[in-house]
Amino acid sequence: MIILPEVFYADKQRLRDSISYEKSPKGIITVIKLDDGCCCVLSRYEDEEWVLPNHWFPESTRDSHKVIKFERIIDGNLKGVAKVIVARQLWGEDSVSRKKRGNTYLYDFKSLVCFLNWLSSRNINHTSKITPIITQQYVYYVKALKACSGKRKGMSLSSNSQNHKLNAVEACWRCLRGTVYSFEHPWPESSAAAIIGHNPNSKEAQTLTIPDSILAPLTQYAQEKLKEAHKLIELQNAISKLVLREEYKSNHNKYKSKCLNLLGWEGNLIEFNKAIFELRDCCFLLILLTTGMRSHELLNIKRDKWYSEVKDGERFYFIGSRSDKTHEGNTHWLCPELAIESVKILEQLSAPLQLKLTKELYQALDDDHVEYMRLNNISGCLAISECKNKKNKIIVISNSALIKTLQARVDSCGLEWHLTPHQFRRTFANYVVHHKLGDLRYLRDHFKHWSLDMSALYAMNKQQDLDLYDDIYAAFDDVRQGIIGHWLEPDTPLSGGLAKNIRNLRGKNEDVRTFKSRKNMIKNISEHIFLRATSLAWCTNDDGSCGGGQCEECEHGVIDDKKQGWWEAVYAQQIELRLIEDIGESGNQTVERAILRCEKVLADLGADVENIKRKVVANARRT
Repeated sequence: MIILPEVFYADKQRLRDSISYEKSPKGIITVIKLDDGCCCVLSRYEDEEWVLPNHWFPESTRDSHKVIKFERIIDGNLKGVAKVIVARQLWGEDSVSRKKRGNTYLYDFKSLVCFLNWLSSRNINHTSKITPIITQQYVYYVKALKACSGKRKGMSLSSNSQNHKLNAVEACWRCLRGTVYSFEHPWPESSAAAIIGHNPNSKEAQTLTIPDSILAPLTQYAQEKLKEAHKLIELQNAISKLVLREEYKSNHNKYKSKCLNLLGWEGNLIEFNKAIFELRDCCFLLILLTTGMRSHELLNIKRDKWYSEVKDGERFYFIGSRSDKTHEGNTHWLCPELAIESVKILEQLSAPLQLKLTKELYQALDDDHVEYMRLNNISGCLAISECKNKKNKIIVISNSALIKTLQARVDSCGLEWHLTPHQFRRTFANYVVHHKLGDLRYLRDHFKHWSLDMSALYAMNKQQDLDLYDDIYAAFDDVRQGIIGHWLEPDTPLSGGLAKNIRNLRGKNEDVRTFKSRKNMIKNISEHIFLRATSLAWCTNDDGSCGGGQCEECEHGVIDDKKQGWWEAVYAQQIELRLIEDIGESGNQTVERAILRCEKVLADLGADVENIKRKVVANARRT
């Protein structure tokens, strides 16, 4: 049904006024706006299901996950209450709902269903009967619930899940004020979070970092697959150009197989399609790893949304997409050329489906406005696919499908690891931090950019994913606290110009300042210490005046036992140089000074210098 916008707004105002006193109000609840400014009605208030607009969700969300189903509420009276609550949340009349996205409404509705069905099981069919005693009983019920799936299966719900279920009670109280369904505050002078003991700043189950033993073979596998891209895309283009008569559509696969064999493909059509999907998945994997994108941001990438620019003689690459989580809208990510190569491959792989989508888009223009808007939103997306369960309808692959397909790549490498897309974001932040702290790993051409000053990266592009910078800083802060906490351990051997001050700090008997805990003390101290790696030491100089070298004497230098391996290697090199007879007097003097430096540091760190010397000399003489 197509209506003018003024008709919708008038009906919406009438409905808002009537739901507080009418028993069975009627009216339009959700619409989508068409390109000509008119509105297409999606749902009416009296419907059992309310369809939410597509643009409230990532393109990858399935249609079935965009519907609020009131049939899930057992009691008819409470179903009417639920409609009042959800309608007011959709209209922004709930003070905490103004910036919610579609998935958040559905998640909130799930908790609302739990509470209202619990009331029904207690023979309470009207919310005006809710008292603090009733809500306290619901608290006991929520605390006794067990998780049905995931890592906590069979265990009590996490404090975050418990808090969310109790927030549904508070949402009821807020949204029903001023109506015949109102009730007194569920827990006077308290809150859901306080009752559960929930700390929103704590991370109960932190996302894992992908270990090098998994990431290295997985990355190498993906890069090897990219080498096959040119051949596979040529074959795909060839078979997509086959023009068959309508009556022979059932023989498409037969002709495609024949064409592939003529073009030199040794396998069958099933194996070819599998190779295409593997190539696509490897592109997804490399983009996630090299940008720090979230999964929905990856699935939102559209063709021709990447670019590069030269700054100070060096080329920087950026991928554009849309971020729905932070409400930033169009955003860009700094990336290496490898990520751009992956995007270009995805553009070519998705080209045949994009042609089909364009054809269906024009067909829907005249008679199916909802389908036209859906196709128009996903047009140009690189992660499109045909849904076999919906007559080959073109969709953006879902987040759950992305998880399965990435896990399939892990399994195909024979690796034992439960992979999730968000692990790539945390791993990316972790790699950036370790590169900045002197640990050179994979994709060096990319991470060297992240060793620049953050303000310089901000200045390059105002539309970058600024939330990613927060994640990187959080990872850096964790690592920094770990390093400084290690320094403050009473038995950690230290060397360097700053070592004496650190030993004095940890050796004081009196408390200079009171901290809640040792962890809190380390956090407070680390916030005031600049930290970077110089391979042989840790540098705390923050004014840019450090010229490098002589870290063991510099007042800003700290050397702990984790750097001992570096010093042993340097010491071994100098001993070997000492055995060379033709390096000249100045060379001998330089070597002797370096040996003394190494011996002092290694002695400070508790190493057996004489034993190291004997081993090096013995090895040198054998060679």
